[in-house]
Amino acid sequence: MKTYIDSQELIQYTLRMSKIDTSFFYFTLEANENIAFYSTLDFEKGQTYRDIIVHITPELGLSFANILKHLQSSRKIEILNQTLIKEKS
Repeated sequence: MKTYIDSQELIQYTLRMSKIDTSFFYFTLEANENIAFYSTLDFEKGQTYRDIIVHITPELGLSFANILKHLQSSRKIEILNQTLIKEKS
């Protein structure tokens, strides 16, 4: 299994979800020992959805994917993008 220390890579997701679901999404990540770090992207006032960028280390990628799949079973969470990014040395 690749680790961040060895690869200097992160898995990056861009997700879209209803504004009302974001608090539960953030809570779920934090309740799972901060499995990922995230940021809400800029939005316009009155917008009903939020785009969130999430970064995960490779060794936690499968765990995050399972959490995301579980959340998607009860909430509409759209994966806009998923990519592997290489950190700059």
